[in-house]
Amino acid sequence: MNTLQIIVLGIIQGLTEFLPISSSGHLVLIPKIFGYTDQGIIFDIAVHLGSLFAVVLYFRSDLREMVSSISGFQKNNSERDLKLFLYLVI
Repeated sequence: MNTLQIIVLGIIQGLTEFLPISSSGHLVLIPKIFGYTDQGIIFDIAVHLGSLFAVVLYFRSDLREMVSSISGFQKNNSERDLKLFLYLVI
């Protein structure tokens, strides 16, 4: 894989991750359409971990509040945070 292929697939992953379509499917279709070589499972895992890292980084304060509410570190446990945590788990 060259740098351009990595950039294209990274952008596709970022754009399709939050749409109600398969971002993994796009990582298979785009190389076939453009004639790229198979990037392999390690690359797919890396871009998915990158998406996860971006989401965790963006929502870090919300995640911190949810973890605090379920662990009892906060005196005023927010019912909203606890519900949100349970919804995420489900």
